[in-house]
Amino acid sequence: MSPRRGTKRRAVAGFTLIELMITVVVIALLAAIAYPSYRGRVIESRRSDAHVLLQKAAADEERFYTLYNQYTATIVGPGGCAGSACGLSYPGSQSPEGYYTLSIAAPAGKTISTGYVLTATPTSKGAQDGDTQCKTITLDSTGAKGFTGSGTLDRCW
Repeated sequence: MSPRRGTKRRAVAGFTLIELMITVVVIALLAAIAYPSYRGRVIESRRSDAHVLLQKAAADEERFYTLYNQYTATIVGPGGCAGSACGLSYPGSQSPEGYYTLSIAAPAGKTISTGYVLTATPTSKGAQDGDTQCKTITLDSTGAKGFTGSGTLDRCW
């Protein structure tokens, strides 16, 4: 018997529009969930740049104190001067990777010659300034660690 006209089925090849749209929606949902988590982990991992900056600056402050019997709030670029007027040498007051800047101040109730507070402030490089948990990270002359933001000391240090 010969097949009837019009009843012959053709093989379907490819994807239907609905299948393609479902795939796009699934990928969009996965990206919407994964990207903020990824972004948070990247910001958190870059905090180590601040830790390196603060610990190196604290060691430099202690070295400065050994030489001149006082701490300093002066930060200068490398090169050409000598003595206590030069302060600490940091190119552009930047951390090694450039995600934080360094500032030095006297602690509350003291002068800079008897104590210091080092502060690492995030820069806009890599959107690090979007870190709301640890807006600034601090280390003082007594070794006390601190931060500002909505995080905890464990997360910031």
